Amino acid sequence: MSASQRGIVDPLDRLPDITLPGADGVPVRLRARGRRATLLLLVHAPGCAACGAFVQGLEAEADEIEAWDGRPLIVQPEPGPAAAAPAPGRHFPLLSDPDARVSTALSVRPPALVLADQWGEVHLRHEAGEDHRFPTVAEIVEWLRFLAIQCPECQGEAF
Repeated sequence: MSASQRGIVDPLDRLPDITLPGADGVPVRLRARGRRATLLLLVHAPGCAACGAFVQGLEAEADEIEAWDGRPLIVQPEPGPAAAAPAPGRHFPLLSDPDARVSTALSVRPPALVLADQWGEVHLRHEAGEDHRFPTVAEIVEWLRFLAIQCPECQGEAF
């Protein structure tokens, strides 16, 4: 790769190629193959009520998120109880990141939300802050809709 090509992709604009342990013991790769957009919710502490309420709001719209090829992953700093109990019949994968590799690689401080398209390109990076001001679920669904209908030719998929 030439020096001019190396500058085209900013590594901060991509999901890191990291695999984290899931709460169920199954490792999960952040950059998944396929056409799904990855929605990372980085909670700052297991059991946080505000983060849990946001997770429950996402889970309430799980069908809509799935319809637009969303792949939500909850990342917490340590193994332990989930940030929120999943809604009946639903479960977004819960991952632990005790070394803060994800937040460091993405330059965000939890609680935060990061949305990347199917190629791992980050389109939304949002730090919720101490007051947990996350985007609304409707805004997240709109982002997923936008990512799902991108023109593959414009994104280089057809080449």
